[in-house]
Amino acid sequence: MRRLLLIILSLTSCVLTAAPGPTKPANGPTAMPAAGPMSAPLSAPIVAPATAPTTTPVTTAAADGAGPAVTRTYPLSGMGGGTVLRLRTTNGIEVVRFGARADELVTRAVLRLRYSYSPALIPGQSHIKVLLNDEVLTVLPVTPENAGKTLTSDIEIDPRVLTDYNALALQFIGHYTDKCEDALHSSLWAEVSGASTLQLTVRPLAVATDLARLPEPFFDLRDSRRLTLPFVFAARPTHATLRAAAVSLPNHEALTAWRGSRFPVTLNQLPHGHAVVFATNTERPAALATLAPFAGPSISVIRNPADPFGLLLLVGGRDAADLKAAADALARGSAAMSGSQIAVAASRTERPRAAYDAPNWVRMDRPVKFGELVEDKQQLQVFGHAPAPVRINLRIPPDLFTWHSRGVPVSLKFRYTPPIRASESRMSMSINDELLASLNLRSSGQGGDSAHLVLPLLENGLLGEGKEVLVPAFKLGSRNQMQYSFSFSYQKEGPCETQIDNVRAMIDADSTIDFSGYPHYAEMPNLGYFASAGFPFSKFADLAQTTVVLPDAPAAQDIEVMLGLLGRVGESTGYPATLVEVTTAGNDTLLKDRDLLVIGAAGQQKLLQRWSAKLPAALDGRTRKISQPVSTASSLFDWLGFGTNPDPQVASSESLSGSGPMALMTGFESPITAGRSVVAVTAGTPQDMLQVLDALADEVTVRSLQGSAAFVSGKRVESMLVGDTYKLGELPWWTLIWFHMSGHPVLLGLMGVLAVLVIAFALWRSLRAIAARRLKVDQR
Repeated sequence: MRRLLLIILSLTSCVLTAAPGPTKPANGPTAMPAAGPMSAPLSAPIVAPATAPTTTPVTTAAADGAGPAVTRTYPLSGMGGGTVLRLRTTNGIEVVRFGARADELVTRAVLRLRYSYSPALIPGQSHIKVLLNDEVLTVLPVTPENAGKTLTSDIEIDPRVLTDYNALALQFIGHYTDKCEDALHSSLWAEVSGASTLQLTVRPLAVATDLARLPEPFFDLRDSRRLTLPFVFAARPTHATLRAAAVSLPNHEALTAWRGSRFPVTLNQLPHGHAVVFATNTERPAALATLAPFAGPSISVIRNPADPFGLLLLVGGRDAADLKAAADALARGSAAMSGSQIAVAASRTERPRAAYDAPNWVRMDRPVKFGELVEDKQQLQVFGHAPAPVRINLRIPPDLFTWHSRGVPVSLKFRYTPPIRASESRMSMSINDELLASLNLRSSGQGGDSAHLVLPLLENGLLGEGKEVLVPAFKLGSRNQMQYSFSFSYQKEGPCETQIDNVRAMIDADSTIDFSGYPHYAEMPNLGYFASAGFPFSKFADLAQTTVVLPDAPAAQDIEVMLGLLGRVGESTGYPATLVEVTTAGNDTLLKDRDLLVIGAAGQQKLLQRWSAKLPAALDGRTRKISQPVSTASSLFDWLGFGTNPDPQVASSESLSGSGPMALMTGFESPITAGRSVVAVTAGTPQDMLQVLDALADEVTVRSLQGSAAFVSGKRVESMLVGDTYKLGELPWWTLIWFHMSGHPVLLGLMGVLAVLVIAFALWRSLRAIAARRLKVDQR
């Protein structure tokens, strides 16, 4: 059907307008105009969450089964290409990847390249090939008159060659001489700007209402834009309904890890596009009032009455208990679902998960193999004389106590092609872009145990090495990346001899990193822990000890903030919040002995009003309360080691008045239960609280969320540590003493001298007593 629609649209396009050729510079390549605004990534696995692409509605006649056309523009820099794609050597290549959604039909695709090349290249022998899925789209020639200039070229792509997942390759064929060419000569280069764009014109398709397609079309793995999935409720949703929504949040790392996610909320109305709806027989949006009553817990996919091309994932039941059962079934997976509707016959309550066992976190009870930390073991293999680093991501709990540790042990095994000159070939190990060690590669073939392993796609000519490495604990955070960079020497034995670029290297999948044996201990509050890992709520992946506290009548923005924060916690843990509770300030039972996530604008969240006198920072309409901490440094005591750490106790408070939009995130110990944590999000209006979600989604501003209070205004975040602190976790008593005394080295030295004097005095008294007894014996 999809291919038939493409053929119809192609014929229609030919009748209406003349189809452009594959390469469309007006009069050859032209000088590059000023770069336009950059838009969202399309399909590259990058850390920064994607922003919305440039979207332009296109008024065209719709084909049968397809909606009105929309044009989106994506820069190559957002598709994994970086700000500049550098093509080097005689056969340099760069690949960017993008996908085509299953519920959209691509009717036109245009690649606009902005590029330049070396003036030393030989015309006729040098060019840039543009390939899509290994098929040549066009060849960009090299001409003397355009050498060294920035050029543009528009390339039309036949939509019929697009697949679900596409690889766009730029291959540089470069030659600078006819004799004795050096493949790595500095004059062999071409560069493609990251501001080059891929423009896709798409039309929505009406897809089947089949649960077997889940999570599509609500989430499509081919689409690398930020996941934006609306949630729909009745005009006054109950807390049981909101709890069901929290459980149903997408949590798999592939869904939200580098894309980011937002869950806009609408009350009593349906949005355009796809959405998730929660309803019972007595509580449902007005647009679905005519639906038949539920006979029990059910999950179904129906057409969106507000959009003929949109679908609604309807989670429903007769009452709150049915809704809970349906949400739990949806959270546990959709592998057994098919058809447009299923009934949940039974739903069991699972046992709470153990602490620190989140699927996305590194195991704390045993060494973890590198093969467990990557999706495909081929990610551990690289090719070429100077390949890109092998990157291994790992997440650890923020409260892992590694003080006074020699380091986290890594048993590293790796293989590589024997280098021609071992003295100039090496492997560098880094953690979070900080160098740990650099090892020379050997040509003797005498390696570690890994030399006896048989690895896929590796040849017998590879050498093995085994190394024990200690990763300094202070270099580790909640989210970490280990990088292993290989560099092989390149040497020409003669003027006309060229090495073939067939060297390869691989980190052994059986290499391990061991976090076992470390205690858990942290000083709180620390909003950085929550921003990076959802801690302390994520300590239990199912949020079994977490309560979300909302206003009595939550606004749509209150619910959106709740879903956004819980979605971020789920992205960290990789597990649904199946045991989270949602309540109001009046339910004391669900507030005791639990960690609290408090959400609500000033004047609407009663819990924050009740605790306002104890909070070091607060927002109340136009009034902003800001406190300043005490500094303990003094000329009298600092030489003793006192005052080496700031004292966060409140020294002064100011009340300010302002009308600009501002949100506040604050953390503190629960006034209800000692040792429990509270993270609160508030603002002057519910709309302003959404700034916190924007800050958490920005890889730059999220690093500024620290301490106990953070004021958020647009892209600006001001954090401070002020107010009482508390400790989470336990340490052996001797470690606890040494840890707290380590901040006072001079005092510790004086105490050591005093201890020596006391021991010496005791020994002296003992020796005198012994001598006195001997004298008495002699006198007798």
